[in-house]
Amino acid sequence: MKPKHVYTALFLSFFCLPISPTRAADLNALITSLGSQDNQEVEKAIEGISDLGAKGAPAVPAMGKLLTSSDAHLRAHAAIALGGMGKAALPAAAPLAKLVSDEDPDVRHAALDALAEIQPGPEMVVPLLLEALADKDNAVVKRATHALAQRGAAIVPAMIEVMKDDRTEFYALLVLHEIGPEAKAAVPSICNLIHEKHEPYQRQEAAMTLGMIGPAAASAVPDLITLLDDPEVGVQHAAVFALGMIGPPAAPAAAAIREHLDREDPFFWVAGAWALAKIFPENENIKKTTARFLAQMLTDPDESVRRMAAQALLDLKPGPQITLPALEAALADADPQVVEDTLIAIAGLGKAAVPLLIKALEQPEARSNAAHLTRHLGAVASPAVPALVAAYKDDTDPQVRTDILFALGSIGPQAKEAIDLAIEGCSNENQGIRYASFYVLGSIGPEAMPGKDALKFHLNDEDNYYAATAAWALARIDEDDPVVIEKGIPLFIKALKHPEPFVRYEAADSLAELGPLAKSALPALKQAAKDHDPSVAEAAKAAIKKISGN
Repeated sequence: MKPKHVYTALFLSFFCLPISPTRAADLNALITSLGSQDNQEVEKAIEGISDLGAKGAPAVPAMGKLLTSSDAHLRAHAAIALGGMGKAALPAAAPLAKLVSDEDPDVRHAALDALAEIQPGPEMVVPLLLEALADKDNAVVKRATHALAQRGAAIVPAMIEVMKDDRTEFYALLVLHEIGPEAKAAVPSICNLIHEKHEPYQRQEAAMTLGMIGPAAASAVPDLITLLDDPEVGVQHAAVFALGMIGPPAAPAAAAIREHLDREDPFFWVAGAWALAKIFPENENIKKTTARFLAQMLTDPDESVRRMAAQALLDLKPGPQITLPALEAALADADPQVVEDTLIAIAGLGKAAVPLLIKALEQPEARSNAAHLTRHLGAVASPAVPALVAAYKDDTDPQVRTDILFALGSIGPQAKEAIDLAIEGCSNENQGIRYASFYVLGSIGPEAMPGKDALKFHLNDEDNYYAATAAWALARIDEDDPVVIEKGIPLFIKALKHPEPFVRYEAADSLAELGPLAKSALPALKQAAKDHDPSVAEAAKAAIKKISGN
């Protein structure tokens, strides 16, 4: 299992799923319970059927009736369960479709998610999602936008049509924004929205969307140049961002960008300098000058300017020899916010960032962010292990200590200096520290043998997450331990049915690590090999091959 994902994956898969599986033989009784007048009994029946996944298909008609329940919670719960059945719940697509406009936002959320899982086809889903875009609840709009964007280039013609309607044109821009380069066919239509005089937010989003389309939006450069003089500053900023994202094809805009650098607008200075570096990527002088300027702007009093400078440096990756001196100076700033923004820029330096992160760990207010960045660097950050251990011992904030533990875990076997600290953490009164300590021991692997007893102590804990995380850690330390087979494999099999694809992926990956010892998981893995998510299906196939030895 990949260290950087295991904590989240295990939390979602084992905290959210019950341990005791529901036998298919109980299905008839569960279907009968769906008609009970006792809502608690109905809830338990829904949970039991959810455990069966596609095998719960005989319950679809009875579950469909619950979609018209007067209880919003039951409607939502039934929708979630139907979504978990995937295409087996296709007969329920029509009643689910009606819930897209349900008065309760939770029900609308559940219906959209379920339809996305069932995949009844664009003829039904697209009109419903277009209706959902007009929803008053932002969460519903966000889900609908994401669902439409997932269809990529196939949905672009529909979005071009939607942009012709004043009521939905802004939402169409949000969808196209998320689609990015595949939305290039929509560029002329987006340009039509750039000049809507009384819609500044729409002009701004139109410019941002063109930027996300990138070089394929080159034909929009003349329109974007006009937006540099827009009366709204936010629109000006969006325009220069778009020109930078379009890159070399936006060269005709360079003179206009330079002209506007004379304004008293530090944010535009930063965005404009970055845009010029993107438009002329082969010009090393521009790149060096821009990088030094951006590093200096990390101490600007305006937070938005600092953030833009940090993100720009992260994007340009000018190299440590250009930016290290300025970043080191900014890191010494007394303002914690300046330090935080500097750390964002430091992250783009890769291994060269480690000495600066070690210095940041000496500052209590910077430790959490430094730990997060160290975690993303992984094993290359091994020289920071002593500093991380020292920071953990010095700090008293449980959240900071938890962040430090995860950073140590991401480093892996080279963090063996933290073994004693993690063993002690397994019995800490703080949940976050306990969980992270399990992760550290598992990530270190076989050299963490002294921690086995501390982990086994938690295997029978009533908290599913304790037991699951401890089992995972034991598997990483000693996969031949009989306890791993007894406790861990059933939990990973359970996770193969989790609604989140990345959790299913991690479960398959964990079983693969156990090899032939996980033979009892083969039936579940064969089902997972048919998963609609390609990454999960491939992970399951790889696990089957490794377990079967062929």
